[in-house]
Amino acid sequence: MIQAPVAPEAPARGVAVHARALTHSYGRGRHGVAVLRGVDLDIDAGSHVALQGPSGAGKSTLLILLGGLEAPRSGQLSVGEHDLLGVHGRALAAYRRAVVGFVFQHFGLVEVLSARENVMLAMSLSGVPMAARRQRADQALESVGLSHRATHRPSHLSGGERQRVAIARAIVNEPPLLLADEPTGNLDDEAAVRILDLLDVLREERGCTLVVVTHSALVAARADRRLQLRDGVVAP
Repeated sequence: MIQAPVAPEAPARGVAVHARALTHSYGRGRHGVAVLRGVDLDIDAGSHVALQGPSGAGKSTLLILLGGLEAPRSGQLSVGEHDLLGVHGRALAAYRRAVVGFVFQHFGLVEVLSARENVMLAMSLSGVPMAARRQRADQALESVGLSHRATHRPSHLSGGERQRVAIARAIVNEPPLLLADEPTGNLDDEAAVRILDLLDVLREERGCTLVVVTHSALVAARADRRLQLRDGVVAP
């Protein structure tokens, strides 16, 4: 059974997101492909937003920019107090460590590591002492109901359990912004509902902002707001 999360000593507070005329493309010149064509977006701190739209509309690209995996080409993008336009390299990496937790469809777990070690990996660049890493990893696994599976490798876990390990890894640094790209895409309906319940509990307990990219009506229905991306812009 999924338990209510262990509240951190200083709970993360969600961050607001604002974008104006945001653009992004891959490649340059005549070979460039424009993906975002002028996105205007406002997300309240602590809210839960679902990004929907057809394949190729720019949903995952927008998530990549919010997560600081790439910097936008032009426009304005702020997450909390962070202005992400023109930020690169170490500054963007520092933003990711301090602000963002990622949950992906394909889990992204290291197969040769245990569940605990996969969660600890998220703290490897944050300067947290080893003993504290282990303690925080165990607390995160407890919060997703997997204390009893801490020493198991991903190959010995079900799909739903692997996604819960991935969520524990995403929240262990107490990020104010949690980004999920098709988080239930590889799960059956029963496991998907459990993951959605867990994300709802985590957002409520930790106060983080949650942005989910999804094609699923079931997933989108859980959000406070549903936004449609079409042809690289947010549809009215």
